[in-house]
Amino acid sequence: MEYARARIGEGGSNVSVLNERIFNFFVYFERGVARQLGVWFHKRSGSDAEKTDFLRSQITTDLLRARRYDLPRQFTPEQWRAQLRINGAEPLLDPIVAVLNAPRRSFLYCLTPVLDGVPLWDQVSGPGPLRGEDVTDFGREGHMPDYLVEYTDGPVFHFDRLINDDFFDAIRVLFNAGHYVSASKLLMSCIDTLAFVEFGDVRGNFADWLSRYCDLSLVGLTPEELWEYRNAVLHMTSLDSRRVIKGEVARIAPYIAERGTKPPLKGDTEKPFNLLDLIDAIALGICSWGASFNSSPEKVVDFIARYDVTISDKRLAWIARPRCGTRSGHLPHHLQWSEGARGDTRR
Repeated sequence: MEYARARIGEGGSNVSVLNERIFNFFVYFERGVARQLGVWFHKRSGSDAEKTDFLRSQITTDLLRARRYDLPRQFTPEQWRAQLRINGAEPLLDPIVAVLNAPRRSFLYCLTPVLDGVPLWDQVSGPGPLRGEDVTDFGREGHMPDYLVEYTDGPVFHFDRLINDDFFDAIRVLFNAGHYVSASKLLMSCIDTLAFVEFGDVRGNFADWLSRYCDLSLVGLTPEELWEYRNAVLHMTSLDSRRVIKGEVARIAPYIAERGTKPPLKGDTEKPFNLLDLIDAIALGICSWGASFNSSPEKVVDFIARYDVTISDKRLAWIARPRCGTRSGHLPHHLQWSEGARGDTRR
C-alpha cells in the first residue's frame, strides 16, 4: 500500500543531545483519505539512532494519545506520496512543531501512516523529498531512474524535456522513418496519458484536455472528431469508429505534406488533416498545459501522483547482463531486435 510508508526525519547529527524533544507523527487515512496529522513528543537523551529506535518502539502507545491537527488539505494515498516527493513532510510538520514551542531548526521525528486506526509501513526512508532509490529501488531488480531527479536542476523542473523524452522523441522517430500511422497512434496515446495526468481516469478527459489546451481549428478538426479517430486507429488501425459508421461524427483521415499544406475538400464524407500540423497543434497545447502549473501550483501534487504510475522508454528498469567469466555486469546502451529473430513475422 502506497500510504504504508514510514519516514524518519533527523534534524541533527549522531552527537548525543540531552533531553531533546523528539516527535512521533502520524498521518491518518480514514476511508482512503487523510485529513489530519497526530503528534506525541518525548524528551530523550542519546544519539539520533538511539532516539529513532525509541520512537519506533513507542509508535503503538503514542498513537493512542496523540493530539490531532487538521491538514491544510485532504490527501489520497497517492497525493500524500506525491507531497512527500515534492517537498517531503517537513513543511506540514513545521506549524505543529511551532505550536508545541519546540526548536524548529533541528528536530528529530518519525512519521507513520495509520490506516483506519492501524499503524502500517512497508519502507523506512530519510528526511527530505522522497526521491531516487527510495522510489525506484523498492523491491525491484535492475536500475530505474526517477524522473524527479533526472529532470530537476536546482529549483527548476524541466517539464518540456520530460514530455519530449517520454513521448515526442518516439513520435519524431516514427514520423521521420515514414511510419506515419504508427506515429499518429503514439500521438493519440500521448494525449490519452496527458489527459489522464490532468483530469484522472474519468470519461471525456481526452476531449476535455484538447478543448482546454489545444486550438484544433488550425488543423480543421474538433476534439470530438479526433476522439473518434483515436478510437478507430488505436483499437483497429482503422478510420471508422462506431459513431463514424453511424454517421454521427465525420470521418477524418491523415495525410502527409509540408506544414500548412491543406488539400481541397472533396465531398462531405471525409475530412483530411495534415498529420504534421496536428503534431504541432498538440505540441503547442502541451506548452499551454505546462504553463498552467505556474498559474495553478496546487496541480503539481496530482501531476506527480498520476505521472508516477506511467511508464516510458526512458524509465524502464535495466538489468545488467553478466560479463563472460566475471560477476560484474554492464548495461547496454540499447538492445536491437535482429531481422529473422523470433518475433519476426516475415517468412
